[in-house]
Amino acid sequence: MRERLDNEKSGNESFVKRVFKEYYSKWYGEPPKNYNMREYAFIISRKGDMIRHKAFESWDEVREFLRKNVPLHGFYSSAYYLQPSAPDMDAKGWIGADLIFDIDVDHIHTPCKDVHDKWVCLDCGVVDKGMPPEVCHRCSSKRIEAKTWFCEKCLDVAREETIKLVEDYLIQDFGFSPKEVSIVFSGRRGFHVHVESDIVKGLDQRARREIVDYVKGVGLTLTSKKRKVLLPPLNAGGWHGRIAKGVYELLNSCQVDDLIRLLGLKRGPQIEENVREIIKRLEEGKRCSTLSGMASKIWLKAVEKAIAYKRCEVDERVTTDIKRLIRLPGTLHGGTGLIVMRIGLKDVETFDPYTHAVAFKRDYVKVRVLNMPKITFLGQEWGPYDNEVVEVPLGLAVYLICSDNAIVIDEVL
Repeated sequence: MRERLDNEKSGNESFVKRVFKEYYSKWYGEPPKNYNMREYAFIISRKGDMIRHKAFESWDEVREFLRKNVPLHGFYSSAYYLQPSAPDMDAKGWIGADLIFDIDVDHIHTPCKDVHDKWVCLDCGVVDKGMPPEVCHRCSSKRIEAKTWFCEKCLDVAREETIKLVEDYLIQDFGFSPKEVSIVFSGRRGFHVHVESDIVKGLDQRARREIVDYVKGVGLTLTSKKRKVLLPPLNAGGWHGRIAKGVYELLNSCQVDDLIRLLGLKRGPQIEENVREIIKRLEEGKRCSTLSGMASKIWLKAVEKAIAYKRCEVDERVTTDIKRLIRLPGTLHGGTGLIVMRIGLKDVETFDPYTHAVAFKRDYVKVRVLNMPKITFLGQEWGPYDNEVVEVPLGLAVYLICSDNAIVIDEVL
């Protein structure tokens, strides 16, 4: 059965190569800032190694490379180098790097994953739903294969985290200009946020780690040196004001019984009175206001919830890497066939990858779909399918084939 499936899939790669070639034959992507000081890397085929240490003197050379080689994946460095094509990283002459954030729902728990995501252990064969574990719970193997999907709920989470990062942290707290910040759909299940500014260019890994810790709310404390519980005003800047607003929103939005359950409090007659006292103190907006007794316990529990809600879920490995290879905007993602594309901040809320990032919007293809939940693609619902031969739009066929969920049967052009 496995051998038959592999034989059937052998036609998929040539099909993908052909449609990708058509895309790149008309490609005129925009160059990143100082594009000739960047390293480029490409993966040409599914079994091929990454081609690294490429550099281009002109943007036409990049276009020509893509047209001629038709890569499945294209990357460029967040770093600027004196010699970007040098094969030895130490010989490249690192000048600086953009600040990059990766928001990927692969790393964020969402309840919808228990519905549409599956994983299988390649050693013992156990199959389960939801986020894949680091090791199999039956045999402890790390050889886990995941089948993931990107639904509207996943997209909402990714959008919310991206807008929060850009508006609340990068622009409001760090003071970057909106022109210095750009947002890129990753081509799969999230967004990349790029900060191109001379201020961040020279930051080392330690400084970038500090930034990650800040946006993730790591190590926050709201007690004084005398262990008094401090109550910041609602209009305070940075994390102080963020926590005050988070607690205020939480206490105002929950009934007392819900609050007791959510914060893990012991039921008692003073809880409602103390909640009202905290809300009153926050509205008064006094600086250095302190709490004690039951009010301080409620406050500290609520602060934990506020931090969890207000923090940003970013991949720290990406942000702290000063030589990171990141997907090149305008290229196709070989795991989905979707376009890695820049999006304006005002457009993030309405961005739909299954419409706006679809490269192939014409023609239909007959495919055998191995497995697919119901999804909305190009504004129309498709599926669910389970080992069925169906005729679907070319863009959806490419998406399913690239993600190993379908086999091309016949093209209906």
